[in-house]
Amino acid sequence: MKNNLNKNHIERYSRQIVLKDVGAVGQKKILSSKVLIVGAGGLGCPIADYLSRAGVGTIGIVDFDKISLSNIHRQNLYNSKDIGKYKADVVKEKIKLINPFTKIKTYKKKATDKNLNNIIKIFDIIILAQPTSPFVSAKIFDKIIKSMIKNYRISSCQTIHETPHNYHY
Repeated sequence: MKNNLNKNHIERYSRQIVLKDVGAVGQKKILSSKVLIVGAGGLGCPIADYLSRAGVGTIGIVDFDKISLSNIHRQNLYNSKDIGKYKADVVKEKIKLINPFTKIKTYKKKATDKNLNNIIKIFDIIILAQPTSPFVSAKIFDKIIKSMIKNYRISSCQTIHETPHNYHY
């Protein structure tokens, strides 16, 4: 990321840049951050939407599912024209319309400890947005994180994020 925010960044993110706790320095950090969202359903859709609007630089989406009619009423990025398409592809398409500067990486596969172990290495923050998934759980994340780092802390939230010395979730 460049040292300075360009004119587009300043206009697009002006409402959060003026916040004392964000400022230009914070916005630059947001723009350079990489967030992985596991699940593009009722939780993952609004998370991806808001993160792109905030200016997160890279968003990864892990979801192997296709959109069905029963998704439309509760998964805000989808509409009837999207039925039958892969959720990860549609999220990418819609997020690019919201913020063309956000990079989107899609992973159209089931989230398992084997494939997540490789995927999460390039991300700063991992959000588990599949609370009832039979394919991935906090236990799988715990196993992956333990294998990657020595120091970590577990809390009640299912969001995992990296600090200079440890992971939290």
